[in-house]
Amino acid sequence: MSLLDKVKETAAKSAEKAKEGVKAGQDKLESVKLERKISDLKEELGGLIYDQHTGNPAAGLDAEIERLVGEITALHAEGGSATPHLQPLDVDPDDVAPLD
Repeated sequence: MSLLDKVKETAAKSAEKAKEGVKAGQDKLESVKLERKISDLKEELGGLIYDQHTGNPAAGLDAEIERLVGEITALHAEGGSATPHLQPLDVDPDDVAPLD
């Protein structure tokens, strides 16, 4: 094997390692973005629940809660954290007493 062939082989290996590093960085960035989106949706959901329990529910609250829970669940299925922190409950909101 000539010196030029060795240089080419080393360059090819280096390029492949660089591509792998870029891919890993992109995957990590996407994971962080996904986790941030989930966190933002949970924060919004928490605000709605707080408003509900303090007697200031917005119009269409139940539909908005279902939408947020659905989005969070979909994002978890897409690759968010392995265990969702919120699970949809089969509870009638009228059966839940407001916090004092």
